[in-house]
Amino acid sequence: MKKYIIKQLIMIIPTLLIVTLISFLLIRLLPSDAVDTFLTAHHLKRTDDNIALVKNQLGLDKPLPLQYLIWLKNALVFDFGKSYTSTQTVSEMIGPAFISTLQLALFSMIWIVGLTLLLGLLSAKKPGSAGDHFVRFFSMFGTAVPSFVLGYFLIRIFAVQLKILPVSGKSSLLNFLMPSFCLALLHVVYFIKMIRNGMIEQRQSPYVLYAKVRGVPEKRIFNTHVLKNSLLPVVNTLGISIGRLIAGTVIVENVFAWPGLGRLITRAILSRDYPVIQGYILLIALVFCLTNILSDIFSAIIDPRIRLGEKK
Repeated sequence: MKKYIIKQLIMIIPTLLIVTLISFLLIRLLPSDAVDTFLTAHHLKRTDDNIALVKNQLGLDKPLPLQYLIWLKNALVFDFGKSYTSTQTVSEMIGPAFISTLQLALFSMIWIVGLTLLLGLLSAKKPGSAGDHFVRFFSMFGTAVPSFVLGYFLIRIFAVQLKILPVSGKSSLLNFLMPSFCLALLHVVYFIKMIRNGMIEQRQSPYVLYAKVRGVPEKRIFNTHVLKNSLLPVVNTLGISIGRLIAGTVIVENVFAWPGLGRLITRAILSRDYPVIQGYILLIALVFCLTNILSDIFSAIIDPRIRLGEKK
């Protein structure tokens, strides 16, 4: 198991290096010049002296490979420099925003786990029943309705008309309910389909038929074999969803004015705050890599057959 974990950790290194290179080059290849953006953000005139000063301050007067090595060295300790539009460093801006987004993502996981188990089992136990039709309609609704439309609809009903939930901010647990539900809905639909299809497939497997022939009770077959084998792919995929939730908060956070990474990166893109954009890209890549590794390790614990680096 240790060899498997070490192998997974080593695989992160080339992935992150490629991400850092792409992030660095994309900013340099954009039509808007970083010097012009910096001068505009700080209300400085475009003079030769100011241009030379800013280039020296941003390190843009050095050769491109050297710029990348310096930036990479600083990025390894999460030092992405200062924001163009703020007096804060990028780390000081990203840190609190990441915590807020992570809180929202973890709260969304409660919706995902709870609704997936409830509706998935309701649909899969008796395919074609009224409960199954309701769950399939719910899944179709969750797939068809965009998250921002659902967000404004929930605000209209629960905040404006009923006045039982707050519209924006994160001052209490009530603030988590609407944005976390909007963020979780598409994932819930995906996992419901996975559970339903998995259970139907498992029920048609030969081992279920053999168990029935031996006289094993239907309830025992369902709880001991069908349910366990159907939930295994969901458990394996659940860890990866945390990365997707964190990366997919842009629309939801802007609808509910949530002070997280989604709002931060939106403001950074609109104001061309390149250091913040670079820090965001690298952070999201790191989150995806770590969640994928944790998911793989957890899967290997559940199912030892996938421990690729371990001797049998």
